[in-house]
Amino acid sequence: MNKILMYHSIGNHDNNEVGAELYCVSVEKFREQMEFVAKLGTVPLQSLRVCPRRGLTLQIGGDSPYITFDDGLMDNYTEAYPVLEELNLKAYFFILVSKVDTAGYMNWEQIRQLMDAGMIIGSHGMTHRILTELKDKELDYELSESKKILEQKLGAGVEYLSIPRGFTNKNVIEKVKKVGYKAVFTSNPKDSDGYKRGRIPVKSNWSIEYFARVMKNGPSLKDRAGEWVKGLSKKMLGAKNYDRVRSAILKRQ
Repeated sequence: MNKILMYHSIGNHDNNEVGAELYCVSVEKFREQMEFVAKLGTVPLQSLRVCPRRGLTLQIGGDSPYITFDDGLMDNYTEAYPVLEELNLKAYFFILVSKVDTAGYMNWEQIRQLMDAGMIIGSHGMTHRILTELKDKELDYELSESKKILEQKLGAGVEYLSIPRGFTNKNVIEKVKKVGYKAVFTSNPKDSDGYKRGRIPVKSNWSIEYFARVMKNGPSLKDRAGEWVKGLSKKMLGAKNYDRVRSAILKRQ
């Protein structure tokens, strides 16, 4: 099965969110990683997807990973996109809709340019709220309104959702399906039931040697254990308590 990589910021360390620097990959490392990916062969997006604007047919193949970006940050366009274009790689970009056209985030023209280049545009919700904490009406707004706005602005269907912050449960998944998303991307690498697609978060401190190891064998036992502990903590503590504990730990490091 093809691995799915999750990126956030590329080269921008100014994000004020606690712990964001752990996942901010430098431009140099990102290029190195994409050059490695490009040598693996065909980069899959989804089976036999046709991009009508360019007539592209993309299908699963090779050992290449899926490449995904969360949030719709400006550096995804200014730093990541040129590397992807140069190496003829395609990726998913999950857009945080309320942030479009604001400082640090892409505008609609840039997002349309990504789509025209054969990238897949998906939703990352409206406001990045934790979905498991919301009432049904609020949840419908985050899922439905973001999809609706993206489709109106881009003139194309939006079929995929990336779960904000990775918090999900049975009720959230049922709502996601009801809204009409064909698949949901999570931050838990073990999610792979056909509808949920688990991703591997790429960290800023990865060497190219470790990246190559992940491509071949997956994350190390230490990293897998860390993800397991994180997932268990989310379930046991809940969103608010998990955030407080995580912030306190990271600030001491």
